Amino acid sequence: MNKFIFKDYFYDPQGKIAKRMIFKSDNVIAFVLNIAKGEILPGHTHLETTLLLQVMDGNAVVVTDGKKTPLQVGELMQVDGQESMQVINNGEGVLRLLVTISPMGTEAFAKDADV
Repeated sequence: MNKFIFKDYFYDPQGKIAKRMIFKSDNVIAFVLNIAKGEILPGHTHLETTLLLQVMDGNAVVVTDGKKTPLQVGELMQVDGQESMQVINNGEGVLRLLVTISPMGTEAFAKDADV
């Protein structure tokens, strides 16, 4: 059993995005994606995985295969890894997303990052 405090993973990005890993196993990874005001996580795919995105703070528009879906605090979205996904921070501050990916996919997905 592990207990995590989400705010420990909330960062104000120095650039556009600050990704902070919460948990990693062979089956799943979990992290907080902190996206600066007005910034965009570029379109990409996650191969043969399933993603869950939950807004912890802020507002987003998630674009999957060209379809725009607004997402706000308390909402959860499931995205198939084969779908092209882009996240737009359209809120007034930092967008904070709790992201889980299962199975983990490539090792590159499982690292802190600052972009």
